[in-house]
Amino acid sequence: MSNPRAFTELRWMALFLLTATGLAFAPDAYLPMLARAFMLQWCVGFICVSALLIWSRRWWMAFTALFCAALLAPQISAPEQAAFVTTDGTKLKVLHMNVLQPNSAFDAAISGALKSGADVISVQEVGPEWGEALRSGLCTTYPYVHIEPRTNCYGIALFSKRPFTRVGTIVVLGSPFIEAMIEVDGRPLRLLAVHATSPISYAHFKRRNRQLDHLARYIAQSGTATLLVGDLNTVPWDSAFERFCIRAGLAPTTGVDQRTWPSIGALALIPLDHLLISRSISTSSITTVHIPGSDHRGLLAEVNIASHAS
Repeated sequence: MSNPRAFTELRWMALFLLTATGLAFAPDAYLPMLARAFMLQWCVGFICVSALLIWSRRWWMAFTALFCAALLAPQISAPEQAAFVTTDGTKLKVLHMNVLQPNSAFDAAISGALKSGADVISVQEVGPEWGEALRSGLCTTYPYVHIEPRTNCYGIALFSKRPFTRVGTIVVLGSPFIEAMIEVDGRPLRLLAVHATSPISYAHFKRRNRQLDHLARYIAQSGTATLLVGDLNTVPWDSAFERFCIRAGLAPTTGVDQRTWPSIGALALIPLDHLLISRSISTSSITTVHIPGSDHRGLLAEVNIASHAS
């Protein structure tokens, strides 16, 4: 090609298309999963590049970038969300916090938790120091407590104003999850606090997927009304998340706009933290909240347990 500029533009267009098609149609594997986790940012990036190219009158490159954004946008989907409808039943306020184990802002995080007015609080990355601080700061308001401290960022705790009829730890491939039963209007409600393995390597990616598969089978064995909250280390459009929801029989309540990690103030990039519910439970509100000193935003939700829950 005799025109160097045209040749350069053709190479950039090919790169755009290669990147977008790879993101859109890549198999369910480790590296594609990491790239696809930031699908929203890829889509916005292509739109911004297209706008800059239009401004510089590079029409074919602009059209290609816009086409790439259109190709990626449908990928940012999730399993069908639970309807935000509720008229009867008992309301339950749930707070979820991944506090970041090295974080030392104990008093500020605990103060925020108390101000939330939550009935149940799930806390993750609970090391021994966090365990002591949480017990001391929350036990008066939340007398029903189960804490599993760890030094590897996978410690976990559950606090409740309602008494546990049963509570214990489920260890799934090395990670402790908490399962608790409470009564709501005389009917059982199962609470699960979960922190799945972070897919920071291929081995961890496989472990996270196996954990979710094991947990889904465990949840599906019982027809008890179930509420699961936690850092699942997966985004709503990840295949692992969709498989988990289907196999466990749970519906997500958090959307693409409720991003929780990594957080800077009110901003975060991807939605890693989730609240999932079974049938007979609905959500009247859910929002992300600031956790002092943490790299996550928390989730604060008000759910409604239908009077016929079972």
